[in-house]
Amino acid sequence: MKQTPTHPMHSARRLLAVCFAVLFAATATIGAAADDNLSKLQQENEALRQQNAELQRRFAELEARLSGAAQPAPAPAASADEPAAPASGAAASRLAPAPEDPGVVMLSAFSVTGEKDYGYLKTNAATATRIGMEIQQVPMNISVVSREFLDDTNTRSLMDILRYTAAASGDNRYAMRRPGNESTPQGAFTMRGFAVNTLMRNGVFRYISYNLDNIERVEVVKGPAAVFFGQGYPGGVVNYVTKQPAFTKTPSTFKYSINDNSGHKVVADINLLLNKKAAFRMVGAWDDTQGERRFEFRRNVNLTPSLTVIPFDSGKLKVNLELEYLDESFNQNDYDWIWSDFDGWKAAALANPGRVANSGGQTPSLSYAAYINSRRAATGDYTLPAYTSVERGAYYTDASGKFIHDEAFNYTSRGARTMNEVKVFTTTVDFAPFDWLEGRYVLQRDNSRFNSIEGITTPYGDGIHWNVGASATAGYYRDTTAHQVDLIFKFETGDIKHKLLTGFNHSKYYQNFYSHDIRLNPFYGHVPGATNPIANPGYGTTGGTQVPDNLVGEGRGHDTGVPTTNAVVRDRDGNIKLVKAVYSNFDPGFEVYPTIDKLFPNGRAWLDGYKPINIAAYLNYQAALFDDRLNIIAGFRRQSLEEKGQYLMSNYPWYIVPVDAWKDPVKYPANEWGYGANYIKTLRVYKKEADAWMGGASFAINKELSVYASVSKTFQFNVGNVGGVFVGNEIPIVQSALDQNGGSFQYLGQTITSTSQFVDIMTARGGYNPLKDETGMNWEFGAKLSTEDSKIVGTISFFRGERTNQMLDDPAAQSNLEEPLNYNTTLFAPGTLGYNTRVFRWRTTDLKNRIEGSEAEVIWTPVPNFQAVINGSWLWTAKTVYDKTRAKPGSTAYNNLSAAAKVASDIYYGARIENVPEYRFNAFGKYTFTGGTMRGLSVGGGMRYSSSTVVSRSVDWNPLNGGYQAGDYLVFDLTFNYPWSVGGFNFRTSLGIYNVTDEDYSEGSFVLSPQRNWLLSNTLEF
Repeated sequence: MKQTPTHPMHSARRLLAVCFAVLFAATATIGAAADDNLSKLQQENEALRQQNAELQRRFAELEARLSGAAQPAPAPAASADEPAAPASGAAASRLAPAPEDPGVVMLSAFSVTGEKDYGYLKTNAATATRIGMEIQQVPMNISVVSREFLDDTNTRSLMDILRYTAAASGDNRYAMRRPGNESTPQGAFTMRGFAVNTLMRNGVFRYISYNLDNIERVEVVKGPAAVFFGQGYPGGVVNYVTKQPAFTKTPSTFKYSINDNSGHKVVADINLLLNKKAAFRMVGAWDDTQGERRFEFRRNVNLTPSLTVIPFDSGKLKVNLELEYLDESFNQNDYDWIWSDFDGWKAAALANPGRVANSGGQTPSLSYAAYINSRRAATGDYTLPAYTSVERGAYYTDASGKFIHDEAFNYTSRGARTMNEVKVFTTTVDFAPFDWLEGRYVLQRDNSRFNSIEGITTPYGDGIHWNVGASATAGYYRDTTAHQVDLIFKFETGDIKHKLLTGFNHSKYYQNFYSHDIRLNPFYGHVPGATNPIANPGYGTTGGTQVPDNLVGEGRGHDTGVPTTNAVVRDRDGNIKLVKAVYSNFDPGFEVYPTIDKLFPNGRAWLDGYKPINIAAYLNYQAALFDDRLNIIAGFRRQSLEEKGQYLMSNYPWYIVPVDAWKDPVKYPANEWGYGANYIKTLRVYKKEADAWMGGASFAINKELSVYASVSKTFQFNVGNVGGVFVGNEIPIVQSALDQNGGSFQYLGQTITSTSQFVDIMTARGGYNPLKDETGMNWEFGAKLSTEDSKIVGTISFFRGERTNQMLDDPAAQSNLEEPLNYNTTLFAPGTLGYNTRVFRWRTTDLKNRIEGSEAEVIWTPVPNFQAVINGSWLWTAKTVYDKTRAKPGSTAYNNLSAAAKVASDIYYGARIENVPEYRFNAFGKYTFTGGTMRGLSVGGGMRYSSSTVVSRSVDWNPLNGGYQAGDYLVFDLTFNYPWSVGGFNFRTSLGIYNVTDEDYSEGSFVLSPQRNWLLSNTLEF
């Protein structure tokens, strides 16, 4: 088997990189010479447009006087033959609600317009401060990904956004993960070395499905932004800004795309200017695509209609109503061939007498982990990694007996899928009643439903058989109502301009969690063989041992009604397989791939329901001094999180549990109503409060260069206690130990004679103490450059980020050695309460991780028809400073560890934190031909580099001794775009080729990224 290359710079990629650099360097010179006349023509056209606009404005004023009412002047239309120029106001006109008119107050405080905006360049952002302001004046690192850039790079997900983002790293396993929330991230992707859980849509938290079809731009704020968005990690915030109805004649588009895997996608974007006071926009998409792996698919239908109304001629009120509907399902590969020493495993497995149940005594049961552990013990080398390489697809024995490499193998079990349904209604009201006051109110109802069927298919050691995992189904249903109010007070004192933003946020969501009923699922009653006495021994006589007779699904012939007893699955030797062995002992080289959705036909159990209430108030002050050269910003946020009980329907419609049922156990017995009083009192009745703050300043040294510095703090709520116990559950277990040991027992050197004594001891140990909340800090300084001609706009920053008090399990404290009640088999008799169970799940927050580094981004526009985004980062520190659960090398605790435990600590403290590349460098540029037969053709190219990243700081992936690491890649992308017309209709054809050199690489995990792929699109404008 081939080994994965350890360095990405083989000759073909080196040649491409050199050519790419030469192309970028030569573009300015070539473009300047070719477009000298073009620049003069553009200047003349710009002067004519300004004259035209002035004439139209004067005409509008005259018409208004004659008619007695002011009428807005129409925006001048640019010629279709004229290429856009960086200094054009087209972007601003497109985003503004109406052309400016004397006497009309434009609502600009929350908008993100910019006269210099052009192509990839966006000079304003609202995410960092909630107020639309120039990025150059904000003392934070902000990147804006434009719609044009999203299209050119075929960005379809958060993973794709991070591919061209400095100081960030994606996660190829992200898609199949369960959703995160305000407290937990989804997936292992990082920004500035920390997980990201603050994913917003128009500044409001989004639970699932970050759809990009209706997005105008994506704003990425590096570092904590908790003052405006609440609890979060110190890595940053990602905010999706949607397309809004435009009060200009914006072309509607219809786009059809196909990819290299026969996938199809249609996107329609229709904007209607209803009248001068109302505009409507509809964005819709249909997606039916396949992946490069067998059984991968994505099906998506989404619609986003929105209506904007400006009811008064004054323009002081704007109302936007938006509805988003999305229904999607997908299956994506979630594993790859990581068994680096498969030959050794196979030899050991076949020699080992252990065999897999239901395999007819043929399939060896020795696991790869057990094999590697035996090698470590035999050699005394406890640093030996289990996984040193990763290959695409899988190896197995085909029907002819040949051991083959199947690159299309999908480890996500057939029939597994993620399903998202989103229904969101948002009302946004912008108002400006006075010159000194502007505000925004947002009401959002978000009804989101996540469902999944989960399972991974993994090999046994014989090279033939695999286990088709059908591990679980899950349902997370969340209904959120969010209210958000922002008020901006503006005033001046002397030469100082002041802005005071105060805001209030109230968010309440009702969330339910469902899981499969373990007594009914997995359900094998519909698997071939369920009605066959060989495949299901005892069926029809003594009762089936694989599937009980009363659980066998209907298996009759549709015309005769005769039971289909001979509908079975046979192995490659012709033997009838046991029903469960169809999955647990699958032979991909010979048998039909089983689908696991057949095993979960039944409804799920409603396990939990809760209704957290988030309330926050925040204050942000901004001041501009010395002719706006010095900008100061400071903010503070106070947030509370409260729950008042468990919201559970244990058996609908008969048992709908009142939220305070636990307070009256006589009326609502727990063994009848299905709640846990101690669980509720510990985790579902509480109120917590925390603060976030930030401060910073930006100073313009001259018109082009400014410097800035900032410091900020964020937080995460940790709910629960240090002992990890539902307070009260330990009492009957202690009583059980007393009853079985003559009224007393030994506990950590003390003789326990009563439950109250035990409670006193546990109180003294701090087991009932609440967990400390997590905090994050970021210190940052940098510089921002924006040349007067906007040809170079960029930011460089240096930062330190720290994450403290992360809640972790404490394995040592949970062990029987340190917690005698846990897993105890001597104090308790088998079958009695407390026997061999974990009573206390000890946790710790004694932890600090630190990231230090620098990052830079430049948007380069040397000539009007060429633009490039170039960014990179160097994170020289990515380490754990301390962690109570791990003994630090050199400490007394470390010296007392076993050899294997010392290795674990060496790796943990000696390796970089997971998924934090030391170096990132990305560049993407696009050149548009402006003359000759190639006029209008755009050619774009991108390159993405990442140094290696640690998959896991564990001995299995030991990065200090040759264990596999992700990253370490150099990848190239190409795009082509050409406009054309036929029959009076305007079309644009785009071709994107991604991963041009067909590099095998992985991002953030051991799952390999897509191979070379292409996307062809045709867009109709009308």
